[in-house]
Amino acid sequence: METPTSISGRQVLLSTPQYPWEKVKFQVNEGPAVLVKNGKVFLTYSASATDASYSMGMLTASAASDLLDPTSWKKSAEPVFKTSEKNGQYGPGHNSFTTTPDGKTDILVYHARNYRDIQGDSLHDPNRHTRAQVIHWRADGTPDFGEPVAD
Repeated sequence: METPTSISGRQVLLSTPQYPWEKVKFQVNEGPAVLVKNGKVFLTYSASATDASYSMGMLTASAASDLLDPTSWKKSAEPVFKTSEKNGQYGPGHNSFTTTPDGKTDILVYHARNYRDIQGDSLHDPNRHTRAQVIHWRADGTPDFGEPVAD
């Protein structure tokens, strides 16, 4: 960054919608968030329309790789976090990451709705509320976001 609001280097496109789940109603990859852990960089993003089809995908790269080289990244073929009918949470996405105050537990912060059916344009429905839940880690060092927890 040249300044807090301007890029000095070259811009690189890392992801475009390529899987059917990223193209429901709209072809969208938006709202990136980065989590660095276990020698890897995990870049999550939201995909599809902002209704119940909205979900999170993830790109993964080695922290030692050239992060500006698109070939350094592997894209998840399936969503890593999506609607949970069982828990009544629809369209989770547009997330960020934080930790508990002691820094020992990673937390996923995201928004979702607690109902499926939306009247009119889903972008104009203001009821996507903020939620947070613990991130678990698989033996291979990748995050397991699980499914959105019930209210």
